[in-house]
Amino acid sequence: MMLSDEPYRWAEAVANRREYIEDQIRPGSPVVGVGYEGGILLLTLSQSQQKLFEVYDRIGLAGIGHSTDIEKLRQAAIDMAHAIGFNYSEDDVTLRQIVYFGLGPAMKAGFDDVVRSPFLARVLLAELDGQEGAQVFYTVDYDGAFHRRETWAVVGGVAEADLMMGRVFSELDAEALSLTDAADVALRAWAMGRWVGTMEDVPDDVAELEEMADGVDVDDVLKTELQNLEVEAVVLGRSLVGKNKYRNLDAEEIAPALARFKAD
Repeated sequence: MMLSDEPYRWAEAVANRREYIEDQIRPGSPVVGVGYEGGILLLTLSQSQQKLFEVYDRIGLAGIGHSTDIEKLRQAAIDMAHAIGFNYSEDDVTLRQIVYFGLGPAMKAGFDDVVRSPFLARVLLAELDGQEGAQVFYTVDYDGAFHRRETWAVVGGVAEADLMMGRVFSELDAEALSLTDAADVALRAWAMGRWVGTMEDVPDDVAELEEMADGVDVDDVLKTELQNLEVEAVVLGRSLVGKNKYRNLDAEEIAPALARFKAD
């Protein structure tokens, strides 16, 4: 084997890893984050696997993929947050630090090293930032690439799922949404991501995929999925007393948004 062949072998190995990871996580349950008048809502649907977690007082994490890898990433985020809080102060713990210097590099290292197992996961993190509780989101891909958003963020099994979920949030005014309205739009976005994830062949052409998405009955998708899945939802609430802003939503709080999607 010639030395000059090595870069091409490495590139081929990385391409194969990308394809393998996407095949593994594509059918998973998407996660959605959206701001509303009271803070941030994180939502997904699942059977038994927990997908939404607290990282720190104002920071939450959601993931799609292998449960063990999501747990590793959750623990890494918690460890880093507490180390910063202990060595400096609680105010110094920010989502940016956790993503830039923790999860992003860790996931990139796992992806680039072709002799070790990569993280079979994509994650979404949310933070109520600053005195006004600004709604900040980061998504981190399995290869370590990360993106910052405000108002909303989504993570599906593949990029095409993210794109179709994002269409639901067009012209969204998060500051005017009630919790019920935020849950409704989050459920609709989740349904679009689920639809893409269950497709046997996802079109490469975006226009073709969008045309297909226009014909999707979101209500029907949710009615079908809610027969086997339960809603998992948490909020980072500005009005919560104390430093900790993370709270699980109970069934009664999410029921108004679910009413129209329950099977007859």
